[in-house]
Amino acid sequence: MPTCLLLWIKFGQMAILPRTIQFFTPGVPQVYYVGLLAGKNNMESAKGSIDGREINRHNFSVKEIDRAVRKPVVQRLLRLIRFRNEYPAFNGRFEILESDKNTLNLSWEKDENFCQLNVDLKTNFAVIKYRNENQKLKKYVV
Repeated sequence: MPTCLLLWIKFGQMAILPRTIQFFTPGVPQVYYVGLLAGKNNMESAKGSIDGREINRHNFSVKEIDRAVRKPVVQRLLRLIRFRNEYPAFNGRFEILESDKNTLNLSWEKDENFCQLNVDLKTNFAVIKYRNENQKLKKYVV
């Protein structure tokens, strides 16, 4: 199982950081539905499967989905997904900015649209700076 999914499940809101980094890198980000809904591993199901995949194959009921989408961590992830899908700079030029062992700085730019992710890897704090539709610089704390 990917480490970021384990972190997501174990640490909840703190684990949105790996998803934020994932969504800021080039390519089409993918999130498995159990991770999207902040689901938990099912160790019992994994024991009965040949390849262990059943560990994260929970079949959510409508009621469980309704509960899950109200979780603050799921709301934060959904907001991040919307930002990644809708902000025009993600169709532009990607750049890895100067970073050190405790920081990661990534940016996207297209025309007048710009967004930059600044991650503090020691504190697990991330901020996205971007220009809104009025070209004002805004901060979005992930």
